[in-house]
Amino acid sequence: MTEATTGTPPPPVPRGDRTGGARGLQSRRSFVLCAAGVGIGLALDGCSSSPPPPPSPYSGDLRTVALAAALENQAVSAYQALDAALRAGKLGPAFPALAAYLRTATDHHTRHAATWNAILRAAHKPAVTTAALSDHAKLMDTIHAASRVEQAVSAVQGLENQAAQTYTAAAGSLAGVSPALVAASTIAPVEAMHAAALGCLLNGQSAVTSFLGTAQAVPATRLTV
Repeated sequence: MTEATTGTPPPPVPRGDRTGGARGLQSRRSFVLCAAGVGIGLALDGCSSSPPPPPSPYSGDLRTVALAAALENQAVSAYQALDAALRAGKLGPAFPALAAYLRTATDHHTRHAATWNAILRAAHKPAVTTAALSDHAKLMDTIHAASRVEQAVSAVQGLENQAAQTYTAAAGSLAGVSPALVAASTIAPVEAMHAAALGCLLNGQSAVTSFLGTAQAVPATRLTV
């Protein structure tokens, strides 16, 4: 007999047989969505993170030399900006004595930078030809924003004091009797004289009251190359 003739209903289909396919489909869909989410996250992370900076070519005493070259380049840029502001009349009436000093000091710093870079080249290291210092932009903003000659001169006088004390500190830490030690020992007094000359031009007296210290020495961590 057939089921139709006996009136016996067919056996029930187990619940798992009716929902198992749906659950499997849902599981596969969830896995695909999760995998896609992870992939997108990794892609976004790769786009947002910048590659690490290349290692510095300078280490040990040569990092001190590179810092010194950057300081000299910074001084040249600062003096050129100050000279341009004077010529444009942004800082008040003409100041012939200061203008003459700026030309001399700029020449000194250019020569000092060449001295430090000659040491780097002799060690087969690249020369530092820019003001590669983390505070350079802030310094230039200060000079450009100055409306009085005293403000701008105070900024460059601070540079001279920092350079003099940086080289004084270097003279006590550089190894052996090397060209770097000779440069630090001979350039430091020149920077100190620059700072004193600026004090005389502005106030009629030098701000030098003691031997050079090292409290204002610029750390090598400020070097950006």
